[in-house]
Amino acid sequence: MNDNFDIKEWIRFAQMDYDAAKNISVLFHPVPLEIVCFHCQQAAEKILKAYALANGEPLMKTHDLSVIIAQCKKHNQEFSNLDRIGIMLNDYAVIHKYPTKEDTVTEGDMNIALDNALEILEFAKVRIAELMESKDGQ
Repeated sequence: MNDNFDIKEWIRFAQMDYDAAKNISVLFHPVPLEIVCFHCQQAAEKILKAYALANGEPLMKTHDLSVIIAQCKKHNQEFSNLDRIGIMLNDYAVIHKYPTKEDTVTEGDMNIALDNALEILEFAKVRIAELMESKDGQ
């Protein structure tokens, strides 16, 4: 489960979620804000799980980014820098997955979610690449 192919698939799926969020935010009018934010959370979740798996951690069956980030911090304390934005994306995992009576997501929220997802995605991809390089060099 933790071989390079599986890690690459997790990275690919994370990138697809982010790309979907970004494309939906540009191409759809009106923009389905909740769906964009959901894909942002999913991109962050999958790339963080990829890092944890690359470190030999078992797959966690949770959507809570705080829990997944804590798992990543066991291997690299730099993941502490993601705590705040992970918390911000957490709400989009489930709360906006189903219809509600309230419109609680704004365009500003969506833009922040896109920025946060991209930050996590880029940060974790670099750390995964470093990890894979060090494993290949051993």
